[in-house]
This record gives sequence, C-alpha cells and structure tokens, in this order.
Amino acid sequence: MSEASSLPSWSGAAHARNLASAAMRISYKVHPHGNHHVGNSGAAILYCRSEGILVGSLLHATVPRPIHVVANAAMTAALRQGMLTRAGVIPVRDETAIEAQRSARVALEDDRAVALTGSAVHPAYLLATTGAPLVPVVMLGAEGRVPTDPPRPRTRIDVYFFDPVPIRVAGDPLKASVRAAIDERVRQAMDDAEGMAALRSGRQS
Repeated sequence: MSEASSLPSWSGAAHARNLASAAMRISYKVHPHGNHHVGNSGAAILYCRSEGILVGSLLHATVPRPIHVVANAAMTAALRQGMLTRAGVIPVRDETAIEAQRSARVALEDDRAVALTGSAVHPAYLLATTGAPLVPVVMLGAEGRVPTDPPRPRTRIDVYFFDPVPIRVAGDPLKASVRAAIDERVRQAMDDAEGMAALRSGRQS
C-alpha cells in the first residue's frame, strides 16, 4: 500500500465532526474542558483510554478541528468498516494494527491530528516516529454498562483535554526497550490526567 493511499479522508473527518457535534449535543449533556490544547493546526496525538463506543463521536464533537480517530474495539465491533472509512476514521483490521499505524503516521506527517482510543493502538510507535506531542484526553460518563453500550440519553459527559506532552526518547522505535520507556512516560501522563480530571469534576472515570 502506498503512502498516499494510506492517508485517511480529511473531508470525511470534517463531515463527521459536523454530524457528531449536532448528534452528541442533542443526545447528551456534553461539556468539553480545555479543548484549546489540541490547537487548530499541526500534528497532534490525542490519547483517550476509554473503550466506549461513543468515544470517537465525542472527540469529533469536542475537538476544534477535524481529526482522524483510530477505532477502538467497541467501534470496530459495532460499526461497518466502510462507514468508519468514509468518516475519516482509521479502522483496525487485525491484532497487529500495522495498517492502522501506517495510516495514522502518514496523517501526522501531513500535520493532522490523530486520536487513539482504547487499547487498539498504543501511541509509543507514533510518538517515536513522528515527534508529535501527546494530548491526554479523559472522558467521564462516556460509557454504558459495557463498552458497546452507549450512556443513557441526557447523561452528562465531561471531556477533559490536557496540555500537550512532548515525549522524546532516543533510540530505535522498533526496539522493545525504547517502546517500554515511551510506554512508561505515556502511562504516567495518562494517570496524572485521569487523576486531575477526577479531582476537577468530583467524578470518577
């Protein structure tokens, strides 16, 4: 697959943003906090550890520019691949997620924003190969009883965006030791963000 063919649809992402903004705000009480941290241009890796089915739509609805969401397991299970692709979403077709990581890397190299959701694709490789900053995202109230269930209608959903975190680790990103060092820094950043979101909101994720 060529690099050009790996580039996800920007117009699809823009259209998904418009639709999600209306749908999420009609269905839920959505409260974004700090979404200016994403910026209006330049490469950025948003990372949200939620496995909920609505994570992608909530990101589209609250980020101030079109983004490419890498589908989590719930999104992949519930939505058709063609629908995901048309919305500029990057599907994960196999356990290695090699193709998804390639598409995400090409998008980042084109100065776009990519959102990683759940555990389908961890940001270590993309952080190491693109130099894009990590933007921690924490959602409170975004999941139903199981990840493939949406929250009840009119549920309050808080979406917290935190300061971009530059993560620089020297070495070959294909080496396990390098990825482990990045993984630990990402884990710390996300733990801190989730703790801060719970403190600010008085809620638990």
